[in-house]
Amino acid sequence: MQAMYSMKPFTRQRSATALLSLVAVVLLSSCSDSPSGSATLNQTDGMVISPPEFLTGRTIVRNNLDARVSVDIDGVNYPATRTSASASPWVGQVFFPSGSSPTLNITWVETGVAGLPDGMNAELPLAFLTQSAGQDITVNQTISIDTESYSTNSTEEEPLPLLDTDLDGFSNLTERQVGSRPADAQDIPPSVTILYNNVAPVIDGRYDPIWARAQFLDQDREALNIENVVLDDNVVQDGEDRGFKWAAMHDGQYLYVLVFGQTGAFQTPRGDSELGVLYHDDSVDIYWDGNNSKGSGYDGLDDFHIITPLLGSDGLENQSGRATSRIDFGVNAAPLEVSAIQFGVCSCDGDTQLYEFRIDLNAGRIPVDSTFGFEININDDVDGMFREVKWAWFNDTGDDDTWRFPLRMGNVRLEPLPL
Repeated sequence: MQAMYSMKPFTRQRSATALLSLVAVVLLSSCSDSPSGSATLNQTDGMVISPPEFLTGRTIVRNNLDARVSVDIDGVNYPATRTSASASPWVGQVFFPSGSSPTLNITWVETGVAGLPDGMNAELPLAFLTQSAGQDITVNQTISIDTESYSTNSTEEEPLPLLDTDLDGFSNLTERQVGSRPADAQDIPPSVTILYNNVAPVIDGRYDPIWARAQFLDQDREALNIENVVLDDNVVQDGEDRGFKWAAMHDGQYLYVLVFGQTGAFQTPRGDSELGVLYHDDSVDIYWDGNNSKGSGYDGLDDFHIITPLLGSDGLENQSGRATSRIDFGVNAAPLEVSAIQFGVCSCDGDTQLYEFRIDLNAGRIPVDSTFGFEININDDVDGMFREVKWAWFNDTGDDDTWRFPLRMGNVRLEPLPL
């Protein structure tokens, strides 16, 4: 989409100045009695700029959108002045010497954004445009600017640090759109936003209808498939899809996770491993990093790893709270009370194995409305003794190393509590 901007010159006997007038439809005239060396308009709408369409989504406070407009000429910056208090469109005017070759600059900002450095005055830059407005402007002329000409990201080819306040590689616009904080380098955009739900499922390994309200998709509307093979002892066939996936929701006190495991055709339930090596049985690994520090090693504070087998010590479905229940913690994980985790597993002969979890947010140091690290793995023991295959949701490196490196985890965020 193009916006048409009019270049309108202003000349008189005792002065030689040009007015850059960005107008929606009409060309505007200048005042004849302005002081020497400057020019003013006798209309209030000298320059009219509407925000580009991508800034009008529900996540941006539209009434707080404002433009910072100027022109550069030979190293001198001429700022525009706003002449209307209306939120949108932006209306103002700017003056520069006649016969100049100005470069137009437009920066769209969202005002009133909390948590920014003091020097930014709560103004968050979202989009920037710079474009030559023409050569030796002395007569009326029109320029057009594509919406696509706006930059919203800072890249190696076009470094624009003003568009990435915390320099975390995600633009201010992206962070505002997904709800992360653009001035916090560790609160980055999530791959998945887990929905809030005030009704809890029964944690017994059975699918409750309430799970229909959970989050089953990532930000790209793709299913949360656990399909990245990170360990394989010649079991997985090329192109094989076992349908492993996960879903989750939260109620502000607990995180609820549902994992779909082996189906009837692939089920080979095994549970012969001793405590400390439960990952060699059919089991699920859940990893999380509460502050999303994503270090090269577990920090002993809020980096966690739990391992929950399909079967209890009696060979039956594994359930928390039973004398036969089995759960273990990764060797690098921070300390966590077993009571913080409730789980229920269904071996479901002839159907899909299900794992249900309830994780205490406070004990697990999982924040609400801040991005944290998260990963889910599935282990498959085909014939007893040692596992043969392991799949991951996020780690696509082909290496089974999330238990060593939190940086392999994905980015997940719990939806804020309703007001």
